[in-house]
Amino acid sequence: MAARYLTPAEAADELRISPDTVYRLIAAGEIAALRVSPRILRIPIPAFEAYRAARKPSIRRVVRRRVSSEPTLGEAMEKRDLQPV
Repeated sequence: MAARYLTPAEAADELRISPDTVYRLIAAGEIAALRVSPRILRIPIPAFEAYRAARKPSIRRVVRRRVSSEPTLGEAMEKRDLQPV
């Protein structure tokens, strides 16, 4: 028999995010979920598929570092120690 509901952990695995993030999405109303008991939530498959279809693909940020021509602290200390006083 095919599953009709996903646990938050199963949904997290499918979306490749943490279960805590799934709980935040449920609390924000972005993913519909049913509360089975005070501690148990289940996500209907159609609600999960609707969220997945509407979800934008994640964009990776590119971090570029600025290269400084100034010497590092260790290099500056060595140069200072080598100069005659």
